[in-house]
Amino acid sequence: MRDTTTKRTFKLCAAAISALLVAGCAVEQPNVNEMSAAVMPQGWSNAPLPFGDAAAFKHFWLRWNDPGLAAVVERATLANTDVLTAAANLRAAHASLISANASLWPSATLDANTNRNRAQHQTTTDYSASASGAWTLNLAGAQYWYADAAELSLRASALSLEDVKESVAAEAAQAYVNLRAAQAQLALVRATLENYRETADTARWQFEAGTGAASEAEDALVQLASARARIPQIELSITQYKNALARLTALPTDQLPISAEGVIPVPPAGCAVSMPAALLERRPDIRSAQRSLEAAVESLRSAKSNYWPTLSIRGDIGTTAATVSALGASGTGIIGLVGALSVPVLNWGSLIAEEETAAARLDEARASYISVLLRALEEADNAIAGIASAERRNSDLVLAVEHARIAEQLSRTEYETGIGDYAMLLTTQRSLISMQETELANRADLANNYIMLYRALGGGWAVRQAENESSGQPEEDSQAASSTNVGLVSSGQ
Repeated sequence: MRDTTTKRTFKLCAAAISALLVAGCAVEQPNVNEMSAAVMPQGWSNAPLPFGDAAAFKHFWLRWNDPGLAAVVERATLANTDVLTAAANLRAAHASLISANASLWPSATLDANTNRNRAQHQTTTDYSASASGAWTLNLAGAQYWYADAAELSLRASALSLEDVKESVAAEAAQAYVNLRAAQAQLALVRATLENYRETADTARWQFEAGTGAASEAEDALVQLASARARIPQIELSITQYKNALARLTALPTDQLPISAEGVIPVPPAGCAVSMPAALLERRPDIRSAQRSLEAAVESLRSAKSNYWPTLSIRGDIGTTAATVSALGASGTGIIGLVGALSVPVLNWGSLIAEEETAAARLDEARASYISVLLRALEEADNAIAGIASAERRNSDLVLAVEHARIAEQLSRTEYETGIGDYAMLLTTQRSLISMQETELANRADLANNYIMLYRALGGGWAVRQAENESSGQPEEDSQAASSTNVGLVSSGQ
């Protein structure tokens, strides 16, 4: 009776332990859709694209019609040190996947040995050849979960490489735009110097003729010197932007693939106005964070599986003989087969620590995914607002510059003929240079915000029209057919 009770108790305990182990191996897969919906603006969730489906735009930078811009972006995405580091990380992740997959299969080795022994003035020689194989398998599939995690990590690394390329491309494009804006500002200040010199000469002539005040002549010289003092500061900015491009492209400044002079690049015209959540989630860093989150789940499953027994099977086959020709003959064979089942008993502390570490990494991956998504939303919204602001200001600024130029010309004519006031001339001149610089900065802001939106969307996107798709026209041809296919700008407008 006692033996029966003991057996029943043992069976119940075994069943309970097995149930706990099975429950422990179960890991809930995070729902990225719910996580995204919790932070995604409601207006973006169901916003349709205006023309059709979104597709990656391979030649986005060529649409700016600026060879220098396209050249620095291409060079940066190939030679930048961050890109090379990400490529090395991808290679390491691929090696980890090979190692993880190798652990799923049996291992085998071949050996050939020669032993020579001398005893009692006699020398004996033995020859042997053998082959051995081993296979270790966790009964809960820890190696399989680990291999899945390695594969997902490889995908995350590949997406990280794409994200780094797009980030570097955007940084190089912004440095190029800012360089051209600084060069345009330098040209503007130098042109303004000519007007200030004419004003200073006129003020001096009028003072010498007794029709003007000495203070006006001195103030004109102050304005001229002040404008001249701005040139070194602008030239410093130009040098800094060139140095930034040299760092991004890994080229000396005198070998940058850009012309000495140029204008601020103009963004592609006719961009689509839409920002659905699906388009935003095409960003490589968001997809990489998703793969890392899935890899963390598989790693936790692997850690939980280590509580289960591990089955090890080892087999050997060989032959030993006194001569090489006798190897394999009858009676020289050796065969061995060993099977072992190991159960963790006293190392549960380390297994618990591994599980807790894997669980912490899963929590970290969840937080990282939300962080990347929030940053993407912030970047996209800021870029959208910046583009909308720059576009609304553009026409008014162009009009203001034109009126400021007319006002400056009129006040100069009036002052030179003696019927105008010097204070008015000074005011109109300062207003003109201020409005010109503001309009110049707004053009640079518009270009930079388009670049920011490129980065926020994870690259350039084209929206293919349904009629192009139905006609069987190639994707690149359909994208080039209409300038309205470049899928960059704002949402819900």
